[in-house]
Amino acid sequence: MALSADQIDEEKKRWEVGVGIGEYKIWVAREVDKIGRLSKKAKTQRRFSFLRKKQIDEPDYRELREEFRAFLRTTKDNVDLYLWFALSNLAERNLNRKLEAKIYQLFGHVASTFLYIEQNFDPSKVGPELLAFLKDRITRIVSPGAFDITGNASTITQSGEGERIFLESVNSLQKLLAEVRNDLSKYFKKDEVFEATAKDSIKQAR
Repeated sequence: MALSADQIDEEKKRWEVGVGIGEYKIWVAREVDKIGRLSKKAKTQRRFSFLRKKQIDEPDYRELREEFRAFLRTTKDNVDLYLWFALSNLAERNLNRKLEAKIYQLFGHVASTFLYIEQNFDPSKVGPELLAFLKDRITRIVSPGAFDITGNASTITQSGEGERIFLESVNSLQKLLAEVRNDLSKYFKKDEVFEATAKDSIKQAR
């Protein structure tokens, strides 16, 4: 069945002129572009499929990291709460301001310690038993650490009785913060750029 003139014109709209030869013309399909797009789409789908398979094969540690981050922040909030209680106990007794200064110093040490851990420690790099042990070490900053300070602050008298025990508990928390930082620093994420620079410096020094 022959095409009418209108049908021919309509059909030609689907094509582009490639090369003219005499009275004849080679019509290049516009569909080539469409086929090319489909081909790219297929490749993209295959790539995404590969990435999805890779994600399925590899463990997803995001939830673990979020849980550990939440644990750190909750623990720090509890430490801060006990330190505020300790300040309140000292203020009620109108004691030496040097004792209050010890608490304010602890606020700074606590904040820097927890921030240091949050920024550098990746819980996915250690096993579950070791992670549980390290979390227990961190929890001790709350109790007996800050909890003892609060209790001892409430026993200091105007004559100075109980002050020595209070200062010992402050020193104990400072020591515990340093120990926790040291314990977790063994498992901190490595700075590959820094390490490479350090190695180069050592080589040059030799």
